[in-house]
Amino acid sequence: MASLNSEQKKIIVERFVKSGINVTPYTLELLLQLKEPLEKINLIIKEASFQTSFNGYLTPEILNKTSDKQIQKILDRNIKNSGIKEFEKNSEVDEHQNNSTIELTQKEVISEKSSILVCSNQEVIQHNGYIDKNAINPKPITEKVTEVKELNCESAPTKTLESIKSDFSFRPIAKEYAFQYKILKDPTGKIYTNGDYNDFYELTLDKFNSLRKLMKNRGESNAATNINNILRLSHKNEISVVGLVKEIRQTKKGNYFLVLEDLTGIINVILRRDQESVNSKDIEKIINDQMILINGVYDPGEKGKSGIVYGNFFTKIDVRNDFVPNLSPDPLSIALISDIHIGSKEFEEKLWNKFIDFLNGKIGNKNLREKAGKIKYIIINGDLVDGIGIYPTQKSDLVITDIFNQFKKAAELISQIPDYIKVFYSSGNHDPVRNAIPRPAVPKKYAEELTNIGVKCIGNPCEIQTHNVTTLAFHGDSILDLNVLVPGLDNTKPVETMKELLTCRHLAPVFGKKTQIAPTNKDWLVIDNIPEIFHTGHVHINDIGKYRNVTLVNSGTFQSQTDYMNSLGIHPTPGIIPIIELNTLQSLELDLKKLN
Repeated sequence: MASLNSEQKKIIVERFVKSGINVTPYTLELLLQLKEPLEKINLIIKEASFQTSFNGYLTPEILNKTSDKQIQKILDRNIKNSGIKEFEKNSEVDEHQNNSTIELTQKEVISEKSSILVCSNQEVIQHNGYIDKNAINPKPITEKVTEVKELNCESAPTKTLESIKSDFSFRPIAKEYAFQYKILKDPTGKIYTNGDYNDFYELTLDKFNSLRKLMKNRGESNAATNINNILRLSHKNEISVVGLVKEIRQTKKGNYFLVLEDLTGIINVILRRDQESVNSKDIEKIINDQMILINGVYDPGEKGKSGIVYGNFFTKIDVRNDFVPNLSPDPLSIALISDIHIGSKEFEEKLWNKFIDFLNGKIGNKNLREKAGKIKYIIINGDLVDGIGIYPTQKSDLVITDIFNQFKKAAELISQIPDYIKVFYSSGNHDPVRNAIPRPAVPKKYAEELTNIGVKCIGNPCEIQTHNVTTLAFHGDSILDLNVLVPGLDNTKPVETMKELLTCRHLAPVFGKKTQIAPTNKDWLVIDNIPEIFHTGHVHINDIGKYRNVTLVNSGTFQSQTDYMNSLGIHPTPGIIPIIELNTLQSLELDLKKLN
């Protein structure tokens, strides 16, 4: 072994150590016979891990099952010289008799203490603590994950390496992949307002123009004209018009009377519930401030009276039927959680600890450990802490009565998540930000300990793209309002309400209800782009579904029932974790209460 290249040997051992794989000195000697052996390590780790006979020890027999032709040639040459049985025997002898050599190498690896800086499209060259940021050589890095964010660089935290002699049965595949994420939408730092009339007007104007642009993507809207042009007509005509619903009510005969408005005026509309082309249940779901398209006949009426449109067809913007979601090329997953409420007496810390054990591969059967090992990202969609002064009697419901101590506890709990998992934290109504939506990210003075451990703090709503898959995260404040206004919706079935939000293409379609909406010059609540995953929380009920190929997730809670939830008739579902595979968009509901 003394004749081997010590630097190559050290790097190879380091990579295997960090992957939880035991490698014998004899196998090391074989690997160093390869041309450019370091480039083969990633392939070997990946293919060995998926072999059913692999038990954590990299032997020539395991190498023989890999797909690389160069490795096969090296093995064939050695087999001809010594025979396969002797070949394996030597490997076993090396495994038991040369552990001291491997342990020495491991100590050399661990003794190099320095953080790894990672960049998009760069391999960082690091030697004795020095980092060369200018070395351009794109190669996969398996021993440390890298992070990609708008071509910016970021330091990745390091952890102590596992002992090479330990029985390390949990080998997370997510550890082998670099972070690839981009924040597509974040209102933080862009939502200033004075709260005067002009701000409200600009918000409504932007909402109308944004929704009108989305409606134009529907073929039915090509013939639509503005309301002012319709009001000029002096004879009955077939028309098509797009506008926001200003008023809707049911007449004595059971039909529906609407007032529609656009930038040019308002017009009255009658929708008869007995028409074959109009579904009465769909009419019942029309709400104020929602944009719809009406086709019908305009009757100007007699002089001195207002004209009226007799509608025979209407539609909302909705999600197109042929939407095809993007998928990740990598076998990774994202876990979606919210409403943790750290600091509350009802915070289920035992369930959180189970979640940490699951992420670290300490509980669950083999199948669940494999699923845990695929998790690369976690989104915390609001209400990480219970906050202070959220409601009048809250103090009596708290075990941590200081907001800074709540965040200190939060950082302590989140720090137990493996460092190859990226955590995003989007603000909610219990977090120390304004109550009106959209919300900025939690300020640094509260969240500094979180950012120090790598948590990415962002506003709400937000869009996060991870490995080609976009998640729209919205805390869900408007869900309760919509459930009161729309027949058939229920607080215990949030996915059905989420479908209505997608149909409206707006996260808080009704203005002036309990949901506070900040008057900004841009409407951040318009769903401009169709996401692959739509993630909400707030109502503390876990629910998963699909709508026109969009995956819908309401992520439940880590808080047991409070008096407020009881008053709403909501029975929370704490400790159920939705996990979505980014390469298939298949979902798993992990019930932590059932795990041992």
